[in-house]
Amino acid sequence: MKTAIEVIKKLKSSGYEAYLVGGAVRDFLLGKDPKDFDVATSAEPVQVKEIFDRTVDTGIQHGTVLVLIGGTGVEVTTFRTESDYTDNRRPDRVEFVNSLAEDLKRRDFTINAMAMTEELELVDIFGGRQDLEEKLIRAVGEPEERFQEDALRMLRAVRFSGQLDFSIDEQTLAAIKRNASLIRSVAVERIKIELDKIMANQHAARSIDYLLYSGLADQLPSGDLFRIDWQDFKPSGDPLSGWLYALWHSKKDASALASYKLSNEEKTAVAKALEAAGLEHWNQWTYYSYTLRQLELAAGLMQKQQNPAVQKSRLPVQSKSDLAVNGRDLMEWSGQKAGPWLKDALGDIERRVVCGELENEKDKIKEWFFDEYNRDK
Repeated sequence: MKTAIEVIKKLKSSGYEAYLVGGAVRDFLLGKDPKDFDVATSAEPVQVKEIFDRTVDTGIQHGTVLVLIGGTGVEVTTFRTESDYTDNRRPDRVEFVNSLAEDLKRRDFTINAMAMTEELELVDIFGGRQDLEEKLIRAVGEPEERFQEDALRMLRAVRFSGQLDFSIDEQTLAAIKRNASLIRSVAVERIKIELDKIMANQHAARSIDYLLYSGLADQLPSGDLFRIDWQDFKPSGDPLSGWLYALWHSKKDASALASYKLSNEEKTAVAKALEAAGLEHWNQWTYYSYTLRQLELAAGLMQKQQNPAVQKSRLPVQSKSDLAVNGRDLMEWSGQKAGPWLKDALGDIERRVVCGELENEKDKIKEWFFDEYNRDK
């Protein structure tokens, strides 16, 4: 907050209007620590770049410059209006203006359309503070227009309902129901970002209720995944916990998420967590064989009481590299060259050490190896 105020003061001392805007104002009024700071100003990007020593052109075509002070970045955007949203996603035309009111008018919801001066005086043209007090998500102006400008705003309304534990205003919700099909025009990557945030928040069930009631779920890829009972879902903060819950309770595998273009790491985590959740018993080898994230996701799915992090930390080794011996040792002891036998022998040692059947000491392993090797010979 201090850095954002410093940016505002410097812009004002240079002769421009400047205000803190957006989510930072909302979070401040809710008594939360804002994570991201946005400043709106009458200064145009070229003027912002002249005023501050360190800047990055993050969205200069839309009037946005990232100002860096110390280790903190503040997004500074010129007052602007937007028009002609022919694809329901991006404005065809952005025009810089000198009016804060015009800038706030283009924003999505009243709770995000407030501004604040460097003295923390509130500028609230659309009743955002009252909506915060009444715990309402309400579109700025005519909701139909806001959603036709950017269809993703409908999903953002649903996400904010869970994130803030708010209700969606009746007119705003009715407009979402009428325009739900527009969500198909939004890139699946943008949709997934919002759905991930829904899955991670503590009131995900509320958001998903709205997702279903509004008709948005019917327009989303694999929308039937959401048609399950979410009341027992306990979000962990990891978005994959929600996706896994949906797969598990709809009896589907990871392929049902193909349309959402998960990263390779996410695909592996989902597949492995489902695999671990399907195991009848978990033992030391289970805690060793899966990553902590995979175990935590599976444990949440099964509502296991064990703490995977604690169980994993108690293992004698965390990876094969922790073993007291390696392939060269075994080849030296056996007098044999590398071959399939070497992988089998190392795997046997690894499993025995992990399961507590063999101490992870070189002499102990050597003694065991000679006994096994001589017996096999």
